[in-house]
Amino acid sequence: MWYSLQATVTDGWNLYSTHHERGCSMVDNPLDKMMNPASIAFAGASNTFTTMGTIQCMNLITGGFPGEVLPIHPRETVVLGRKAYRNVAELPHAPDMGVLVVPTRLVPDMVEEFGKIGTRNLVIITAGFRETGEHGGELEKDLAERARRYGIRFLGPNCLGIVNTQLPLNLTVAPIQDLDGCLGLASQSGTYIAQVVSYLHRNGIALSKAISVGNETDISLIDCIEYLGADEHTRAIGLYIEGIRDARRFLEVASRVSRIKPIVAQYVGGSEAGARSGSSHTGAMAGPAHLYEALFEQAGVISVDTIEEVYKVGWALATQPPLSGRRVAVLTNSGGPGTAIAHTCSREGLEVPEFSDDIQKQVAGLLPGHASARNPIDLTFHIGMETLTETIPRILFSSGEVDAVIIHGIMDTGFMDLLLPAIQKFVPVSREDLAKTMMIGLEPLVDMPFRYGKPLLISSFFGTEDHCIQTFHEHRIPCFDSPEKAARAMGAFLRHLRFRQRPPANLDGAGTPPPEAVRIVERARKAGFDEFSAKALLRAYGIPTAREARAATLEEAKACASTIGYPVVLKACSPDILHKTELGLVHLNLADEAALEAAYRALRSRDQDTPVLVAEMLRADRELMAGMTRHPGFPPCVVFGLGGIMAEALDDIAVRLAPLGMHDACEMMESIGAANVLDGFRGMQALDRNLMAQVLMGLGRLAIHFPLISEIDLNPIMVVGGKPVVADALMVTQNGTQGPRTGKCTP
Repeated sequence: MWYSLQATVTDGWNLYSTHHERGCSMVDNPLDKMMNPASIAFAGASNTFTTMGTIQCMNLITGGFPGEVLPIHPRETVVLGRKAYRNVAELPHAPDMGVLVVPTRLVPDMVEEFGKIGTRNLVIITAGFRETGEHGGELEKDLAERARRYGIRFLGPNCLGIVNTQLPLNLTVAPIQDLDGCLGLASQSGTYIAQVVSYLHRNGIALSKAISVGNETDISLIDCIEYLGADEHTRAIGLYIEGIRDARRFLEVASRVSRIKPIVAQYVGGSEAGARSGSSHTGAMAGPAHLYEALFEQAGVISVDTIEEVYKVGWALATQPPLSGRRVAVLTNSGGPGTAIAHTCSREGLEVPEFSDDIQKQVAGLLPGHASARNPIDLTFHIGMETLTETIPRILFSSGEVDAVIIHGIMDTGFMDLLLPAIQKFVPVSREDLAKTMMIGLEPLVDMPFRYGKPLLISSFFGTEDHCIQTFHEHRIPCFDSPEKAARAMGAFLRHLRFRQRPPANLDGAGTPPPEAVRIVERARKAGFDEFSAKALLRAYGIPTAREARAATLEEAKACASTIGYPVVLKACSPDILHKTELGLVHLNLADEAALEAAYRALRSRDQDTPVLVAEMLRADRELMAGMTRHPGFPPCVVFGLGGIMAEALDDIAVRLAPLGMHDACEMMESIGAANVLDGFRGMQALDRNLMAQVLMGLGRLAIHFPLISEIDLNPIMVVGGKPVVADALMVTQNGTQGPRTGKCTP
C-alpha cells in the first residue's frame, strides 16, 4: 500500500538533493548525530522516580534505546540499574552525546567537562537562561562560548529533548506509544512533543522525529527543518513557532524543503499577549502576524491556527499521496455533512464537480431512489455500509473525474454500542456476538488511495471506540472529527500542490545596484532623501514616475512647468516634511501660469526657503500604493495595496520579503481583497500587471542594496492607461530624515 507514496518520496528526495545548496545533508547537520547516538551520558537522573531527569532517563532505557546509557551522579553508584559515574571525567569513554538535566549554575562547567573528554553533542534540558532575564542571558552566553571553544553542537537550553521513533530514542518525559511514524515535528514548546503522546496515539498519529529546540542558542528551528527535509522517514513536517530570529535563512531553507515535503506551522507570536508569553517562555523573537503570514506564504509553509491542525493536517499530508488537481469527490451517508464538506472545499479553492452522466448512472444504480449521485453523493443514512466503503469509492477513485475523495459517516461498532442496550431488551445477544455481525471489512478501501495515487480523508463523529476508526488508524488513513476539518485539510493539499507548481525562487536575485543609484544614495547619505531624489532613485531601478523638476524660484518653476506642460502639480520639496497634503503644501491641477504663480506664493507664505517640485498632473482611474519597511530579523518587507486614503481606511495590503521573483510580485496583486479592481473593472483598462510586478521587484532590489533606507512609501501610484506611475514618493533613512535641500531646476 505504500508503493505510490514511497515513489513520490523517492522522487522528492532526488529533487531535494539536486536543489540543496546549503549544508543540510545528513552528514553536515548536527542533528543527524544527535538522533543516532551509540552512547549517551545522562547527567541529572537518580533513583528518585519523581524527578524530571529520572523520568527522562527511564524513558530512554525502557523505550528500547539500543545503545549504551551512562548515568552521571555525584553520590549514587547505580542509577536505574546502570553503573553511575561521579562526574564527566570518570566516564569510561567519550559518549556520542550528553544530556544535562542539572541545576542551571552547573551547566557551563559541565559543558566544558564534556568538551575536554571529546563529546561533541549535547542536549541541554536545564532551563533558567535567557528566558529569565539579564542574568540568565549572561549564563547562556557563557555556556555558548564554552561549547564553541570545544566544537560542541547542542540543543537547548530550556528544551524537553528529542525523539527518534526509528531507533528508537526518547529523551522526553513521556513514553513513546507509536514507532516508525512519518510526521516530523520541531517545536519551540517542549510540551508539544512530550505531553501529547496519548493524544497522538488516540488520533492514530505517529511521529518519525520530534525535536524540542528550547532557546535555540546553537541548533535552531531552521536546522530542524533542514534535517527533517533530508530525513528519509519523514514525509511531512509540523512546526510550532513563537518567533524566528533569522527569517532570511528560514525563507531559504523552507522554500527548498516545502517543494518536496509539506510543512505545516502554527505561529503564536503575532499578538501582544502571544509575543510577551513567547519571550518569557523561550526568549523568542516574535513579530507582527502579517509578516509571518507573508514569510510562510513565500516559503511554501502551510499556516494553520491550532496545534491540532499541525498534527492532524500534517499527518494527512504525511500519509496520503499528494494532490494532483482540484477536483474532490464527496461521499456521505447524510446530507448535512456532505453539504458542509462541499461548501468548505469551495472556500478552500477546491472544486466539487458534478459527475458525468456515465458516473452518475453507475452510482445511481447503487443508491435508494431518494439519494443524489451528482456530487456530493448522499446515501441519506443508507445502512448498507459496503456501498459507502467499497463499491462507490472504487468507481470514484478509478473514474478519472476526481483527484481526491472525502467520505463521511463510515461506522460500525461505535453506533452499535449506542443501540446495544435497546437491542438487548428484545434480543438476548452479547456485545461480542453482535459486533461480529456489525464489523465492516475496510481492506479494499484503505488500499485505494495508494493504488490510485489519490488522497482519501475520513470524517466521522466517532473515535477509537468504533472499529472502523481503529482500522483507519492502523492503515494510516487520516480521520477528522468534523466534516469541515476534513475539507480544510484537503485545502492544505491544494496549497502544497500550488507551492510545488511554483517556479523555483531565486533568493539571490538582487544582483548589484545600478551605478546611478549608487551615486544618488551617496549624495543623499548624510541627510536622506527628498521627494525628487527619491524618485530619481526609483527611476534608476526602472520604476516609472511622474515627469517632474525641482525649482528654487518662481521663474525656475515657470520654466519647469513650460517644459513639462500644463496642467501641473506644485509641491513643497523639503527633507523635513513627511506629509505635505495635510499641511496644505500640495497644489493640484494648475492649468496655467497664473494658477502656478498663485500656488507658488501660497507655498512661500508658509516657508520662504523650501525648494518646490513641479510635476505633471496625472489623470488616473485608480490609485495604488507600494512600499518597503524593515523589521528586526527579517529581510526588507515589500508592501502592495490600494492607494490614496484607501490604503489606511481598508488596510487591504499584501506583504512579501525581498528579493521578489515575478511569481511573488504577481501573487501579491492576486492576494489583496480588492484584486478585481486591478482588472477591467467597470470598463477601466486592466492594470499592466507585468509592469506593476517590475515596480515591486525593483523596490525589493533597492531595499536589499541600500540598508540605509529604512522605509519607502509610494502613495499614490496612479494607474494611467493601465500603466502604474509613481506620483508621490517618500524615503526615510536610518537617521530619520528624508533628504537634502537643493535648489536648481533639474528636468
